[in-house]
Parts: sequence; C-alpha cells; structure tokens
Amino acid sequence: MPRITKTEAKRRAIENWGQWRLLLSDMGITYSDLLIMDDDDVAEANAALDIHIAELKKANKSKK
Repeated sequence: MPRITKTEAKRRAIENWGQWRLLLSDMGITYSDLLIMDDDDVAEANAALDIHIAELKKANKSKK
C-alpha cells in the first residue's frame, strides 16, 4: 500500500483535528478512549479542554 502524501496527511489531520487535539493535549486521552467516543463526546471533551485552558490563563493572569 503506498504511503499518503504530506498534503493528504495534512488534510486528514485537519479533518480529524478534534480527535488529534485531544490526543496531543495533556488530558491523557488515548486511541482506545477515542474508539469508544462518538462525535458528541469528542466535541464535549474539546469544549471542556477549552474551558480548562481559559481557566488556566485566568489563574495565571491573577498571579501577575
């Protein structure tokens, strides 16, 4: 089976960004977790990650 091109890999990464974002975050999401998550679960987890990041930024601002 031929390898995909860089362009195709990037297109697929963008298309699946919600899942990749969770895998790359420090939330501890694994491929196994993603297998049991539907699109709504992925969307909710990403929303939770956004809230978490916003709270961290807010806490860091208040420390300065």
